[in-house]
Amino acid sequence: MPGTLRAGTLYSALDRLLANGTVAVDREEVVDGRLRRYYRLTSDGSGLLGAEAARMAANARAAQRRLNLAGGTA
Repeated sequence: MPGTLRAGTLYSALDRLLANGTVAVDREEVVDGRLRRYYRLTSDGSGLLGAEAARMAANARAAQRRLNLAGGTA
């Protein structure tokens, strides 16, 4: 299925986020014999997320202005 992350991709991304301090392990529990780990966004991660959201919003505004100038066509 297109757009679906494979488990290896997700765990690699989580490992990178843990390493750079963007997320932290909130808690762990064993469910049906398997470890389940819960993550939380750190304050550094929250700041990075806010900055990325602002960047994306600015890009969306620029794209909207260009569409309006082009009469609504891309």
